[in-house]
Amino acid sequence: MKENNRHIAIDSYWKEFLATKNGYDAFSFIYNSYVNDLLSYGVSLGFDEDTCRDAVHDVFCKILIDKNKFLKVNNLTAYLFRSIRNYLFNIQKRNCNLSDSTFENIPFSTEITTLESLINQEDTEKLKQTVENLLNELTPRQREAIYLRYMQEMDYEEIALLMEINYNSARRLVHRSIEHLRAMNKDPEKPLFIILVALIYYHYL
Repeated sequence: MKENNRHIAIDSYWKEFLATKNGYDAFSFIYNSYVNDLLSYGVSLGFDEDTCRDAVHDVFCKILIDKNKFLKVNNLTAYLFRSIRNYLFNIQKRNCNLSDSTFENIPFSTEITTLESLINQEDTEKLKQTVENLLNELTPRQREAIYLRYMQEMDYEEIALLMEINYNSARRLVHRSIEHLRAMNKDPEKPLFIILVALIYYHYL
């Protein structure tokens, strides 16, 4: 519910920003709402924080300078994540002379931070290690799909758009990832729903 309220607020501020002459307050709210998630996503894709910060600033500056170009952007979350992803991969392609197919296997980091308010310290460390071990068994694409679905609460259409696959492929990617996690989890005291709760409430670095 809290996340839904956040999305509703962001959508309202986005419309306000587009409709007003300046809209700096609305723009500031949008920026502050996304900056940490976008930085985290970029770092998870394997880029250094400075490069990710430059990417975020560049994307937001383009929006601020010429917002008329973005009047048709209805799904701001998907647009921003896709823009950051494309920006970073274009940098790497230019620097390393890589092809588009190379990015299918780029590592997606899944280091987990602790959340002591949910469980005690000993259980926190065990669950953290369990989640990290399970996620490391997934392919980079599967880890990214799980991140987008459960951490960023994107729907399958948004995931498909961001990862440049079709809707059915996005669904299959997430579902197969979940089935793989279930098959790999050998701890009877840590059923899959606990793992998914951890994915939702923990933060990737």
